[in-house]
Amino acid sequence: MEDNATTTLHTYGALPFYQIHFIVKGDGKMFEELLLARTRKKVRGLINKSVEDVWWEGGKITERLNNDARLKQLLLTILKDDDIFIDPVENAVRIYTRFKIEGEVIRYLSKEAIEAYNIIAGHVRSIMKEFE
Repeated sequence: MEDNATTTLHTYGALPFYQIHFIVKGDGKMFEELLLARTRKKVRGLINKSVEDVWWEGGKITERLNNDARLKQLLLTILKDDDIFIDPVENAVRIYTRFKIEGEVIRYLSKEAIEAYNIIAGHVRSIMKEFE
């Protein structure tokens, strides 16, 4: 993990629900229209769901994310019934998922998931540097 990005785990009160935040430091609000994005996916099956395709919708960053073959391969592996969101806030850009039950958090802390978050953070940083 690079020195200007951190990962945090937030709980939902006393319940066993967690939310992972990958934080990229910087003036996120300045880049809101460029960086606001989320994943979408095409899923097959009702009980044994499998993700057939995944893509990004949102700001300018989606062009880069959708063209990254390695990121797409990783997302097809880790996403099942959730999405990843990129949300610029005051002093940072958050990359996060919805709240997960305790047992499901492990999938989002796997080696593949951390690699995907690092790739996304790299694209976020490159946009921030390009448009400063």
